[in-house]
Formats: sequence, structure tokens, C-alpha cells
Amino acid sequence: MNKKWVIGGVLGVVGLVVVGVLGLVALGYWADRGMDGSGVDALMDSQAVTQRFAELNTRHPFKPPPAGQVLKLDEARLAPYLAVREATLPAYAILAKESVEFVTKHSAALDRRDSRTLLKAAGASMRMMGKAQAVLATNLEAQRMSPLEFQAITAVVYPPPPAAPPAGEPAQAAVSLPSAPENLALLEQQLAALTPQLEDPKLPEAERLQLEQRRAGLRKYITTLEQAAGKDAKEANAALLEKHRERIAKAANRTFDDLLVNPRPPSNSRRPAR
Repeated sequence: MNKKWVIGGVLGVVGLVVVGVLGLVALGYWADRGMDGSGVDALMDSQAVTQRFAELNTRHPFKPPPAGQVLKLDEARLAPYLAVREATLPAYAILAKESVEFVTKHSAALDRRDSRTLLKAAGASMRMMGKAQAVLATNLEAQRMSPLEFQAITAVVYPPPPAAPPAGEPAQAAVSLPSAPENLALLEQQLAALTPQLEDPKLPEAERLQLEQRRAGLRKYITTLEQAAGKDAKEANAALLEKHRERIAKAANRTFDDLLVNPRPPSNSRRPAR
């Protein structure tokens, strides 16, 4: 059994059966009974946590860098960020354990899309996620950090892998930006190639002047591109991440990020074969 799918799959089952705020209202008390009487309570708890996150964003406002620019990490904020993450990981471990146990227990019924089992899964999903999210909200409040800041720092400390193209569609070639590392490397090579030419004592003065102007222009252009690419911020971030490398590695968990930090809409794909 694919454990990563199990954890994400059971927690996304709400989307599979379209049981959300509108779904519960439409299905009424029958849906609540199908969730062992916990559906409405779980929904209310989920709404309460969502409200807590919104209030945290208001009480602890965070201004992200302009679009396309790199967030420069601040050690004074990195430490509280890691503290929130470390304090929340035990709640995620419980979430993962309960998810696996639920799917293991109801595996056959989930495979045949039994409606009552799917409703129970929806209730379990909201209950399990709600408990973990409540712990995250409490830990954010303790560190005076907003969910928005937590997300922004996560994107730098634990950057997500490149998105894969949709199934059946060919991968598109990435568009290289002027500030891309490979382009900067080529410009640096061009700049370095000018030095031996300028050191030639036989170089006519007019050509020397042209080469010096070209070198100055290249240097200025490279500096501009490096600033656009956030070179200074990236270098400072790299040094800070290296300083806290062991602590960062210990708190790494991609599924934790996917579920609690940057949740995505659930997939409608079937559970893969064991």
C-alpha cells in the first residue's frame, strides 16, 4: 500500500464524494448519520480553525516580497518557524497514523466506492485534519506568526519539486529567463574573455576604448540581472540554511507541507493497486 497516497487519499475523500459545506447541507442528517453523527461537529470545527487562521493573518500581518523576488530569510523569524514546525509534527504523525489505520480497516469498501464508507471517510477526514490544523494554529499563535508567513518561509526552506505535466501531455521546455544561472554564466564567460584582449599591448587605442565600454556594459548588465534574480538574498539564505542544516533536515516532511501548509484540491484519481 502506498503510504503517501493513503494519507493524502483518505484526507481528500471529501472532494471525491463532494461532501463539503454545501454537500453536508444537501445531504442533511442522513449524511451526518453516515458519519456516525460527527459530520456536523467536524464541519463546525473545521470552520472554526479556518477562522482562527484568518484571525492570525490579521493579528500578525506579513508582507511577502514583490512577485518574482526572493524572500530573504531572517534568523529571528526562522527560529520561531522551526519551533512551530517541530511542535506540529507530532500532531501530523497522529494524523498520518489514523489515516493509514482508517484506509487499512475500510480498504475493500473504499475500493468499491461504498457510499456509507465514503461518508465515514469524509467525517474522519475533517476530524483528523481539524485536530492537526488546530495544533498548527495554536503553535503559530505561540510564536506570533501568521499562516501566510509560515507558508512563505516554507517555500524557501523546503521548496516544492517542479510540477509534473498533466498525464498524457508532453512536458514543455522551460523558458529561460535572462537572469537564469546558465545565462549569467555565459555572460561571465564573455566578460572574462575581454581581459586577455585588453591586456594585449598591440591593441589599437580605439579598439581598447570599445572593449572597455563593452566590459563596463557587461558588468552593469550582470549586476542588474543578479539583483533581479535575488542573488544576495539567495546567498544569505543559503548561509542561514547551512547554519541550521541539521534542525531543518530533521523537520523535513513533504506530505506535512502538502497537507497542512500548502493544501491542494483533492485528486479524483482512483487508489493505486497495492
